Amino acid sequence: PLARELSSTPDLSRVELLGGRKRAIRVIANPEKMQTYGVSLLSLMQALKNNDALAPAGKNWSDKDVVDVEVGGRLHSKDDVAQLAIGQRAGRVVFVKDVAEVIDGPEELVRSSLLLEKNAEPEKAVSIVFAKRKGTNVVTLAKKLLQRAGTFMKEEAGNSDIKMTVVRDYGSTASEKSNELIEHLLLATFSVSVLIAIFMGIRASLVVATAIPVTLALTLAIYYFMGYTLNRVTLFALIFSIGILVDDAIVVVENIERHLKENTKDGIVKATIKAVNEVGNPTILATFTVIAAILPMAFVRGLMGPYMKPIPVGASFAMILSLFVAFIVTPWAAVKLLKAHHHKDEPEGGHEAQKLGRLDRLYKKVMETLLGTKKSAWNFGFLTVGLLLLASSLIYFKAVKVKMLPFDNKQEFQVLIDYPTETPLLVSQAWSKELAEEILKNKEVEAVQIFAGEAAPYSFSGMVKHTFLRNQDYQNDMQIVLTEKGKRSESSHEVIESLRPIIKKFGEEKKALTKVLEIPPGPPVLATMIAEIYGPDEKTREKVTKEIEGIFAKEPSVVDLDTTLRLGRPWKLYEYDQLKGGQLGTNANELMALGHLLFSETPVTTLSNVNSPEEVNVDLSVAQVQRSSDKPFAGLRVPSFETGTVEAAQALKPPKLIDNRTLYRKNLKPVSYVMSELSGAEEAPVYGILKLAPQIKYTLQTADVPWNTTSPVVKWDGEWFITYEVFRDLGAAFAVVMILIYILVLGWFKSFTVPLIIMAPIPISLIGILPGHALLGSYFTATSMIGFIAGAGIIVRNSIILVDFIEHQLGLGMDLKEAVVSAGVLRFRPMLLTAAAVVVGSSVMLADPIFQGLAVSLIFGEVAATILSRFAVPVLYYWFVGKSRLGAIRAEMNS
Repeated sequence: PLARELSSTPDLSRVELLGGRKRAIRVIANPEKMQTYGVSLLSLMQALKNNDALAPAGKNWSDKDVVDVEVGGRLHSKDDVAQLAIGQRAGRVVFVKDVAEVIDGPEELVRSSLLLEKNAEPEKAVSIVFAKRKGTNVVTLAKKLLQRAGTFMKEEAGNSDIKMTVVRDYGSTASEKSNELIEHLLLATFSVSVLIAIFMGIRASLVVATAIPVTLALTLAIYYFMGYTLNRVTLFALIFSIGILVDDAIVVVENIERHLKENTKDGIVKATIKAVNEVGNPTILATFTVIAAILPMAFVRGLMGPYMKPIPVGASFAMILSLFVAFIVTPWAAVKLLKAHHHKDEPEGGHEAQKLGRLDRLYKKVMETLLGTKKSAWNFGFLTVGLLLLASSLIYFKAVKVKMLPFDNKQEFQVLIDYPTETPLLVSQAWSKELAEEILKNKEVEAVQIFAGEAAPYSFSGMVKHTFLRNQDYQNDMQIVLTEKGKRSESSHEVIESLRPIIKKFGEEKKALTKVLEIPPGPPVLATMIAEIYGPDEKTREKVTKEIEGIFAKEPSVVDLDTTLRLGRPWKLYEYDQLKGGQLGTNANELMALGHLLFSETPVTTLSNVNSPEEVNVDLSVAQVQRSSDKPFAGLRVPSFETGTVEAAQALKPPKLIDNRTLYRKNLKPVSYVMSELSGAEEAPVYGILKLAPQIKYTLQTADVPWNTTSPVVKWDGEWFITYEVFRDLGAAFAVVMILIYILVLGWFKSFTVPLIIMAPIPISLIGILPGHALLGSYFTATSMIGFIAGAGIIVRNSIILVDFIEHQLGLGMDLKEAVVSAGVLRFRPMLLTAAAVVVGSSVMLADPIFQGLAVSLIFGEVAATILSRFAVPVLYYWFVGKSRLGAIRAEMNS
């Protein structure tokens, strides 16, 4: 009734009931009495069907009064079923109650669910699971459902012993996560504004801060029109964008301020126009290089493509919008807010008259050395390359480990248990209860729900792991609920690792296969590490699969090992004897129908009971002792066209057990699987494969399903395949990024060498990225790669602005060395501010386990690249293209 009440809530796509039993009228046939009265199970079923029929027959056609007529009868209660006439024997009417026991109660137990909460007795549970429609706000929908459920429980079940427990509320977790991300978004915005205020003053900070809400509002509008919802990924895309979308505004405002200080006689409008005009073209070019760096990531293929797409799409649109804002809104705000600045006391050429700071003087001193001799420049180059090699060695020595995505910190996880296949339902549930009580002893575990004979509620994890197909008596699912992550010091992964020995020991004691499933942040795979075995025939595949399983089993880091060679519950086959059946006058179809009635609960009809909240089935059944006996067909008869009826067992051969094996195919190729998870210090599949691959003597591959299977082939799948696919596509995207940036810079500077100098700092960012991952103990993940690629665009933009200013100074007649050094001094402030904005804006993502890699790459990569590129770009420009560019610029001016 509660499920029916809540199913009328708008925006629900599905309501599902798990556990529990409905009310039913069970007609439990007694074969001995049926034999006494000469009644077969088939005739009993037919009698139940035929005596529950009511239909309009027409009208009475009377001259006095006319009424509608119905003929037949409906069953209304248990007594109606019991008094139902089957036939007549020896002048006596035989009723259903004469050959069967009629019970009004719960339907036969085919599934069960228990809820165990800390410091409470286990209780039988029925779970009501809700799924929302696409585009619905799960937060408001969950609140509405809980409110309606609470009201219903008070009104309908307030005086009963039924109670309601909310085991999982994804609306609440989504609300918590979105609120946290919105707080991070506001914090990042505020932090960037404070940063600008510290370096450039409050007025300049207000000018730059104006760009943030304007750009974000426009980006959200684009998200809306593109059909993106406000979720974890899109919110992170906005947070990621904050650090880079203020870059244009920072460059423009910083240059306006510089012009106001250097040219005190110019009015603020004239100074603003000159400042924007000076940095306009390089800013446009720099913005498009950032877009060129980010956008190709939207073309990542496979399962991870849709997951990652909002980040490059949202950031690219944000960058385009930030460019318009920087050239329209920012100059307007600068005129309005910076006009109160006074520059009357500034001397002419005020900038030159100012004393250089200590760091600028140190920078000039170092640059004088590097530009003095080529030997010094080469030494600096060797030092930079050496640092890059040292940073790269951190991956080789596993100080930085590579993984697709790190483990998330969730409030739940799942344990799958496959007991020996012949284990009865109640036995499997009792055993699971033992394990649940052990797990509940952990201080971080709040509740455990057991699902026996049916799958746990359908979820993302259940979809990708195919657990929604689990419905056998020997298959149990356990849903473990942890304390809220804010109230525990350990992550969910650490809690799971501490429970693994208990779960493993239990599985060994019960001869059961156990698997621990963490709620995946991604990627969606059947198991972390999978070996697919292809071969010319079934015997070869089975042999190779057992060999691979043995190799996996010897590796200590491999856990939850499973293969598709594992047999399912066996079949007991009662085969029809064609010869005897022909002699007795029976047929196989009648024996098959009898077998279904014997071994299944067969709904025959329903009660006509309008007071019941749901239909009450009338189920034809047989006592369990009959079904489970050595001779289940004893006393049961089937029709015979020779003698009326005959013993069913006479037409059947002796039963035999048959193995139940599932056959698998992939792309129409027969395949066997070896599946496992990884635990310990190296939980990424790449390290497991590196250990196992040398021990496998067969052909190994990753990318595609092999077309030639005349000899055994082992294909790696699972998380490794997704990792390979994503990093391959990201690598290809990065190659495209390099080409696009080169073409853009080539078109602007009209030089084949200058783009190479501008792009040189890109690998320098690894000097910061890899040690940063090692320092924080985080995996180098797909999001880390995204950070590296996005950082490349930001680094190139700084290099473009630096080189453009060098050539601007040369165009004013400045000496080459002086122009190079001067550009490094004057443009370091906007370079530093843009890098600092990225660092501050990204720092709020450090606490998130999934996007931590993105934040680490942006923060440490920007710090390293900003510091080193300030030296590397001017040095490379001076020694490799300086003289030729100086000549070209002077020649162009003269012409």
